[in-house]
Amino acid sequence: MKTPHSLPKLPVANALWKAQPDLPTASEAWILAGGAHHTVFSHALNLNDMRQFAEMHDIEITVIDNDTRLPAFKDALRWNEVYYGFRR
Repeated sequence: MKTPHSLPKLPVANALWKAQPDLPTASEAWILAGGAHHTVFSHALNLNDMRQFAEMHDIEITVIDNDTRLPAFKDALRWNEVYYGFRR
């Protein structure tokens, strides 16, 4: 999604996207997953590329998209916490 106008006074990097599946769900999932300091956004890579990278480096990946449902998303975060916690 293109920014409707420049954001020159915003002192940080910015991106504008359509929240999926809707703004309340996407916002809650984004916050639960760690917010801005754990966010990846790319025009150059697709989701499969990012999944492969995460698998190669044994790092967690969560996806917020049209299929995101908060109960299942929360369950995935809990399971990931156990899995990646044991791997430390």
